[in-house]
Amino acid sequence: MKVSIDTRTIEPGDYFIPVRGKNFDGRDFINEAISKGATLLDVDLFSYAKKYRRKLTCKVIGIVGSAGKTTVKDMLYSVFSQRYNVVKTKENQNNEIGAALTLLSADSDTEFLLVEMGMRNKNDLTYLAKLVQPDYLVFTGVGKSHIGLHKTFKDLAKAKAEIFRKPLKWQLNQRYCFLNCKGAFNTLVESKAIKSGYKLISSSGEDKVSENINLVYSVGSFFSLANEKIETGLSRFKSSSHRMKIYHVLDIILLDDTYNSNPEGVIYSLQYLRRFSGRKICVFGDMLELGESSQDEHQKVLNYVQDEGVDLVFLFGEHMAGASHNLDNVFHFKDIDSLSSQLKDELKQGDIVLIKGSRSMKMERIVTYLNNGSN
Repeated sequence: MKVSIDTRTIEPGDYFIPVRGKNFDGRDFINEAISKGATLLDVDLFSYAKKYRRKLTCKVIGIVGSAGKTTVKDMLYSVFSQRYNVVKTKENQNNEIGAALTLLSADSDTEFLLVEMGMRNKNDLTYLAKLVQPDYLVFTGVGKSHIGLHKTFKDLAKAKAEIFRKPLKWQLNQRYCFLNCKGAFNTLVESKAIKSGYKLISSSGEDKVSENINLVYSVGSFFSLANEKIETGLSRFKSSSHRMKIYHVLDIILLDDTYNSNPEGVIYSLQYLRRFSGRKICVFGDMLELGESSQDEHQKVLNYVQDEGVDLVFLFGEHMAGASHNLDNVFHFKDIDSLSSQLKDELKQGDIVLIKGSRSMKMERIVTYLNNGSN
C-alpha cells in the first residue's frame, strides 16, 4: 500500500494518514489530501504500522550502525532485486516516521523488506526495534557519530545495542545478525545479540569499504545467492542522494558524499577514494555532534588524510580550521563561495574530488556549483 503523510507528495490512490507533529497537525490537511485523490486512513501511524508488521510474510531485514547503513541498504537492494520483489527505506528516512512508512509500503507480493534504522539518542533504537521487529539484522558497527549526545563512547555503544530485543510470541523462526567482527565494542554488541536470541554471522575486511561489501556477500550467501549474482548486483548498485554519488563533470570525477559526516564516515570515504587513480582532492566541512572529543577527532581525521597521500585538501568550518595548522597542502576557507571558486580554478583533467561534511554544513552547495559549471 502507498501511504503518505505529506500532501505535497500525494498522488491519486494514495492513503493519507494525518500525523501530528510539534509544529503541525496533519488533520488540517485532510481536505487537501482528499482533493488530490487520496483516501483518508484516520489512524495512529505508529500503532497501525506495528499491527501491520505482524501481517507481513516477507523477510524483514533491519540495517543499523554508525556508518554505512544507507550504502549497505542500497547494495542489498541492488543484489536482491535481481531475483526478488524488494522494498527498501527511501533515501535515508530512517527515523520512527520513515520506519513506519517503510513497513506500510510492503505488501503480500514483497519478499524482502530492507528497513534502515537510525539513532541519535538513547532509546531511539529501542523504539524502532519494537516497531520493526526485524527477523534479520545487519549491524555495520559502532562509530562516533552523535557521540556528543552521549556521556561516553561505551554509552553510545550500549544505545546501539538496544536494537537487540527478545522475540515476541509470534516470532517463531530463528533470527540472525550479520555483523562486522572488527567493530568497536564488538564483545558488548555480540553479547547483547546472543542474549536476545540472535545467531551471529560475522565477517570482516581490510578496510571499511570492504567490510560493508563483505557484509553484503554474507547476507546474500545466507539466502543462497551465488557470488556471481552478488557481484553483478554490487556492480549495478546506485547510491542514494549525496551518498558517495559519482558525477563526471569538468573532466573530473566528483564524489558527492555530502549528506552527513563523522570520523568513521570520513575514513570510509577516504578508503573508497583509494579505488580511483589520479590527483586526489578532498573538500571537508566540519563533523558535528562530537562533543568534547570534537577537536581531537578532527585532528585525527586530517592526520589520516595526510597518511593517505591526498594531494590537496580544502576545508570549511571552525572545527576544521582549528585542526588544520602545520599540515601540508591543506587550505581553510571562511566562506563556501570562495572555497568553491578556488576549487574550480584549481581543477585539472583527471582529478578525483571528494566532498563531505555534516548535514548542517551544506557542502552540497559545492557540488551544485561544480555541476552548474559544467553546463
